[in-house]
Amino acid sequence: MEETRVKPFQKYQGTHLYHVEGSLQIQFGETKGFHSSCKLTIHETENEDQTKNWLIEKIEDLPLPSENSFMEILHTLEQSSYPAEIKVDEKGVFLQATNHQKNIEDWKQKTSGIQEKYHNADVFRNQYLAAFEDEEIFYRNKRKEPFWNLLLFAPSYVDNGGKNEEVMTWNIKGIGDIECVGTITAEQRDYGFDAFFISETIVPDYIKEELGKKYLHKAEQYKAELTIHMEYNSPKKQYSKKKAEFTLSAGKKIVYRETSSII
Repeated sequence: MEETRVKPFQKYQGTHLYHVEGSLQIQFGETKGFHSSCKLTIHETENEDQTKNWLIEKIEDLPLPSENSFMEILHTLEQSSYPAEIKVDEKGVFLQATNHQKNIEDWKQKTSGIQEKYHNADVFRNQYLAAFEDEEIFYRNKRKEPFWNLLLFAPSYVDNGGKNEEVMTWNIKGIGDIECVGTITAEQRDYGFDAFFISETIVPDYIKEELGKKYLHKAEQYKAELTIHMEYNSPKKQYSKKKAEFTLSAGKKIVYRETSSII
């Protein structure tokens, strides 16, 4: 078969609305988990150098369940950091934040009265602000969220009937990043194609050590599996749907499962 290079990229000219679902289940001993959902509004403008600016607004579907005031404060501070504006290349790959200082000033105004609702909230607000002012670190941490990963993941592949190597970095909450090396396969459709990313990785020692510290759980070996299903729409030149599932297994038992979708 003659090879055809397919170079998909994210194109959001105008304004687009997406629904995001996420869930996490942890089974180191006692089972814990949570579910979240939100709407993302993405407005794209194109620059003269063919890069694009994305203005991303995140709106929670449901209020955060009140576990304690600390969690509510952090949720308020994080939610107030939107809308976020970033610059991407023609494929949708993250380049940098834009209008970052304006975003900080807007955030200060939105959160100025938080101490009236929560005791000692200023302490956490000042800590968040210190992190916010370091643009590189702030957006590196923000992009650890699964929906950011899915939003920015726009792999290309060679249409040769085979498998193509790809890499995706996944953040294990409270533990750290793991590089998932895998393959892309694709099936052509009338409107575009479906792409499937599959990765199986033996967890490196530094992740094993962090798992042992946080969950007091020891295993000789953990296996990480990541699968992503993507639907690419050729006329619109964008992935219209992305769904991911990440798991950690100790032997035959799955001890950590995280799913995320953007539709």
